[in-house]
Amino acid sequence: MISTTDPESMTAEERRREVAAILANGLLRRLRAAESAACTPAKEVSERPGNRLELPAETPLSVAPRPAG
Repeated sequence: MISTTDPESMTAEERRREVAAILANGLLRRLRAAESAACTPAKEVSERPGNRLELPAETPLSVAPRPAG
């Protein structure tokens, strides 16, 4: 648990412990997210043409003029 103590009134050891706790919590969150992503089955891609994004063969490029100044 992260303290709400003013860092100015904390000893160096208390600050080190708090920083270590913050880093440990971040690492645990990252590991849990990676574990959760590994357990989630991948979605299958549909072969039906109705589910595809249609793009023109050539996409026109338009650039707005730069403002003067």
